[in-house]
Amino acid sequence: MNNPVVISTTITVPESSNVWGLSITGTPTPAGTPKPTPPPSPPAQQAVAKAGRPIQYAAAVLTGQGDTLESIAPCFNSDRARIKKQRLKKQIDSWVLESSEFSSCTTGDEVFSIVDDILSRINRILAVYCSFTPELSAECISWINAEGESLRTIRGAIPTDIISSKGMAELKGMSGTQPLGSAVLEGMTRDSAVEEALSLHGEGGLSWSQVYDIIDFVGGIDGIAKAGYANKEKTGIIRRTANHHRHLGNSKNFPLPPNPPTLDKASEFARSLLKIWISSRL
Repeated sequence: MNNPVVISTTITVPESSNVWGLSITGTPTPAGTPKPTPPPSPPAQQAVAKAGRPIQYAAAVLTGQGDTLESIAPCFNSDRARIKKQRLKKQIDSWVLESSEFSSCTTGDEVFSIVDDILSRINRILAVYCSFTPELSAECISWINAEGESLRTIRGAIPTDIISSKGMAELKGMSGTQPLGSAVLEGMTRDSAVEEALSLHGEGGLSWSQVYDIIDFVGGIDGIAKAGYANKEKTGIIRRTANHHRHLGNSKNFPLPPNPPTLDKASEFARSLLKIWISSRL
């Protein structure tokens, strides 16, 4: 339905620990299976959580090619975001991110949330100015708590595909003499409009611009109401919301409607329109 969801967890260990990485594995659980009881947090992490006082220092250890990070570092050298080389990992030099925004944090986990936001902003800047495709990320946080204890918070992650069981059942259902999935695939070959509709959606999650374009493609507010796909009021609210986000550079001329939907709700609406419209072409 969307790009894989990344599930992550962290552990905190003493800086002197030999642990530098965290590997996560997972097995799909069938629907209806009771949720397992999570294991207790490691003792070191529990002790850190009780501190409650601002940390003394923190630096996020960055992943990426050393030469790339070396070229990026001079571009970001302020209190809010400073990329520099620092000796970590048993006297091995690493590229790290420092920020004054870390000063209010009390744990490495809190630092991680700020690091992710700062790196997201840096990645967008690099994309605009340098056509930078790889994304900077942090592999761990090296920090000193309020008591002066040196610690390291390590994060492990695993991508997980989220697939709609309802949609899967729908595709398995028969359309004439073949599954609906096969019927739509053949429809794409036979009917260029079906191919265009699915290309308009693309292979990932929808943006607001795509939601707007899908509504217009299917027939616009009047055409959708006339076909009986949805009423004018609901379609109009979603279309106006999408149009507002399409024109963020001039949002005053394209205001949000009252009670605007979230992108998830708008995407669900756009997909339902596409499925109904595609079925009418098969």
